[in-house]
Amino acid sequence: MTQDLRYALRTLRRTPGFTGVAVLTLGLGIGATTAIFSVVHGVLLKPLPYREPERLVNIWVDLGVGNQSLPAVTPLDFLDYRLRAGQFEAFAAGLGGGASGALSGSGSVETERVDVTRVSANFFPLFGVDPILGRHFELGEEAVGGPQVAILSHRLWKRRFGSDSSIVGKVITLDGLDHTIVGVLPPSFRLLLPAEAFQITDAEIWRPLRLNYQQAPPRNLTTLTVFGRVKPGVTMAQAQSEMDEIARQLRQEHPVHESSDMRIRVVPLRHDNVKHTEPALYALLGAVVFVLLIACANVAHLMLARSTVRQHEMALRAALVARGLRLARQLATESVVLAAGGAAVGLLVAFVSLSALRSIDPGNLPRIEGIRLDSTVLAFTIGISALTALIFGFAPALRTAGLDLNRTLRASASLSPTRAELKLRSILVVAEVALALVLLVGAGLLMRSFVRLQRVQPGFDASRVLTFRIGLPFATRQQIGARRAYVDQVEQRLRSLPGVTHVGFTSQLPLTGTGALAPYAFNEVTARNWESETSDRRNVSPDYFTAMGTRLIEGRTFDRLDRSSDQIVIDETLAAQIWPGESAVGKRIQTQPNGSDGELYSEVIGVVEHMRILDLTRAVRPQMWSAFLFPSGSFYGVVRTDRDPASLAGDVRRELRATDPDVAVDRILPMSSYVAGGLSQAKLSLALMGAFGAVALVLAAVGVYGVISYSVGQRTREIGIRMALGEHPGQVRNSILLEGLRLILPSVAIGAAAAWVLSQFITALLYQTEAADPMTFAAMSVILLAVALAGCYIPARRATMVSPMTAIRAE
Repeated sequence: MTQDLRYALRTLRRTPGFTGVAVLTLGLGIGATTAIFSVVHGVLLKPLPYREPERLVNIWVDLGVGNQSLPAVTPLDFLDYRLRAGQFEAFAAGLGGGASGALSGSGSVETERVDVTRVSANFFPLFGVDPILGRHFELGEEAVGGPQVAILSHRLWKRRFGSDSSIVGKVITLDGLDHTIVGVLPPSFRLLLPAEAFQITDAEIWRPLRLNYQQAPPRNLTTLTVFGRVKPGVTMAQAQSEMDEIARQLRQEHPVHESSDMRIRVVPLRHDNVKHTEPALYALLGAVVFVLLIACANVAHLMLARSTVRQHEMALRAALVARGLRLARQLATESVVLAAGGAAVGLLVAFVSLSALRSIDPGNLPRIEGIRLDSTVLAFTIGISALTALIFGFAPALRTAGLDLNRTLRASASLSPTRAELKLRSILVVAEVALALVLLVGAGLLMRSFVRLQRVQPGFDASRVLTFRIGLPFATRQQIGARRAYVDQVEQRLRSLPGVTHVGFTSQLPLTGTGALAPYAFNEVTARNWESETSDRRNVSPDYFTAMGTRLIEGRTFDRLDRSSDQIVIDETLAAQIWPGESAVGKRIQTQPNGSDGELYSEVIGVVEHMRILDLTRAVRPQMWSAFLFPSGSFYGVVRTDRDPASLAGDVRRELRATDPDVAVDRILPMSSYVAGGLSQAKLSLALMGAFGAVALVLAAVGVYGVISYSVGQRTREIGIRMALGEHPGQVRNSILLEGLRLILPSVAIGAAAAWVLSQFITALLYQTEAADPMTFAAMSVILLAVALAGCYIPARRATMVSPMTAIRAE
């Protein structure tokens, strides 16, 4: 084997052109496959970073067929889960989706806004996460009126407190209230959640969840995200069966659950986290495998051509020393050496690709920090490299093992390829072209989808809008009048800046996650089944819609005299649902459940266009807005300007700090950056599929060129005779192009059929584009045909430029 290895290295070194092309071709295929597999492994296959993550579940509640289905639970139902479930070790809950607090600074350290989440005392033990400093929350700290304590995330502890090892026991000021730090979480902990989890987020400061079950909200008002851990040996089916029984009991005991036909779903946490990403990643993995197969076919073609040139060498070695399998082993060794070189190049390609991916930080890609070239990915690279060596080295090794020694040694020059070999080369090219068309169609579909996605009207005009978030310490501004005065002061200062035309405020911006889910009813059925209809409700200032560039359809928006929560603005989706074909202005919607204190109904004063609030691809739920009466906690500001909004960032920060240095200000970003973030997932899929399609197109063109060029080389004498007898060069060129067409057209037909079948797997990535879009299929087929014909034209034209006398004399 050592002798074979040395001989393979010497042989490949003597043909640097062949070796370089083969290694680079394989490197592209192996590198792309390794990069995509590392993403699939890091996001989909690697276990969640918790203790025995396969036993962790998220609890979803469904309220009737076609109605609300969300990972949200009422406090009283959460208590019943704890008391009645026997197949679970424990349930834990969290609350605080999008909540934040003002962490006060001291000296030169500015006050900043940090994400805050409240969790039950057993929350971190349920996930199997222990603090690296300090302790967990204690049960007594869950009590209403209990001590103010907090646990820090590792990133906040490192960034804000300089990794102070004596931090436990110290006091921080959060929203004007002192909190004692009792623990610091490990650096690996991240709370991984499905996109629909609106009641809880990963946080920088964690506080105890305090539930007063004596004054809990109604059972049809969901406020918690609940996680569970099933007992060892309990299957998900058994856990689901038990929760089905608990749901049946709750429906019998509580009319609100019976009327809404409430159901409970047990969803494995891993599946819940990746269910939206999984189809896209597996589609990309399938696409990159096609690229690898095309690369293997190309190298196999090169190896076949090279083995034809080396027939005398192989025959002589077989006659003197080796026989059959010995020669096959030698060629297999050369294949392994080429594959090893391709693997080395591939790892470099994968490393660069993953670095670029992390710098892009595409939205909606969970666990991106866990994507790396670890031991599993390296093992995959070795395995895929060995497989490629087998694929592209099999045909040349088999051909050499079956050499006719007498015929080969008696020949005065290299023998022409056999009919079987020519057929094999043609099959390889047909496969390359067909696979390339599949990838091109996929890229074309994603391109059409992306173009249409860019044309989506999000319900606002993001151009020339600057946004920011303000964290207002509640404890330092307990008077409502003081908070209103602060907002008025901020608005006046910002309006005075050069170029500012409008200033507005809102409880939450579009494309930053869901807002507060507000149930509503419009008839007896929906009033009885409270929460069967849910809207996204936000608070906005009078000038907000103008600042955002949102179109008013009818009625009016808020003015400075509106001080009642009983007046609302709704979007066109909600208006069309309740009053199709009618004016909604002046009509009323029930916004509080029956039996509530206060006014049950709200009056519609205006209708605006629907805003895309979660992402650009779908209108998730109807929207309603209330007047921005006074701020509490954090809120967002929007500034419309007649200049580049980014140029105002420094001025806006200065004015906000001047109003109150204790106020936390962050996320000063153009609104267009949120829109760009909404396109990032589609842009990533398009970029990857487009790159795969481009590589496949080039490799397929090279393959066609190689086959036609070799065929022309073998027919040099024939072509010379035909031209000497008076055949026009154009006729010779056309005949060669026709030969190429006989190879390409079946390839395009096969590729189109395969693309039609396989395109169904990327429907989840498409927006307003059919998987079998005829325009895309036709356009990609024409592009591939043109490129492949170009690969035929070059050798055809070169053949007509050879002197007939030179061609006739050629042996």
